[in-house]
Amino acid sequence: MRTVLFDFDGVLVRGDSFALFLRRRALRGWRAVLAVLALPAVIFLALLPGQWARAARLVTRIGTFGLRSEVLHQRLADFGPALAHEPGRIIAAGVNALQQHLADGDRVVVVTASEETLARSVLDQLRLSTAELIGSRLLSPSGSVHNRGAEKLRQLAARGIIAPWDIAYSDSPVDLPLLSGARRPILVNGRPADIAKLNAALGGKLEAVVWPAQAANTDD
Repeated sequence: MRTVLFDFDGVLVRGDSFALFLRRRALRGWRAVLAVLALPAVIFLALLPGQWARAARLVTRIGTFGLRSEVLHQRLADFGPALAHEPGRIIAAGVNALQQHLADGDRVVVVTASEETLARSVLDQLRLSTAELIGSRLLSPSGSVHNRGAEKLRQLAARGIIAPWDIAYSDSPVDLPLLSGARRPILVNGRPADIAKLNAALGGKLEAVVWPAQAANTDD
């Protein structure tokens, strides 16, 4: 059985799914005012080398401050169907590729920096419930996890998935650790500069594919 890893944002879903949740559902009312006040600090952190994650955590804290865990996760779960059925949001070629791997009997694991409850809700709407999922976790009893970059390898290892894996799909240079562990690394919709950089880092074995965002059929 082959092990195939999929990123989520940019491979199955166009855009940053959790950022969309924050903008549309979480940053409202007094949180929106607080977010505006914090905007200069967020921009400052985001522009500093290596501080993007801190900027993202600051926005996340504002969007989730004061919410009980069960309330937050219900809101995340409720947002999934809207995202899955939004015109142009789902990358049909990515969904089709994942479905084909499942049909071929591969072990498919979606490994994402997006929040796990949200990603699971979207996958269920796309009839991809049998795909395994490792995502970021907020307000979790076991502790919060930001599943990005090298953290993805740690989270995979915690589930007994150790490199090399057979195939990995990603759209981002941040996933170099994930792609490096793949016998067949595939970059989705990469910029020319990213393709060149990653191909050099991977010894010339990178595959680059173009998957336009299209409406995926989620109805019988």
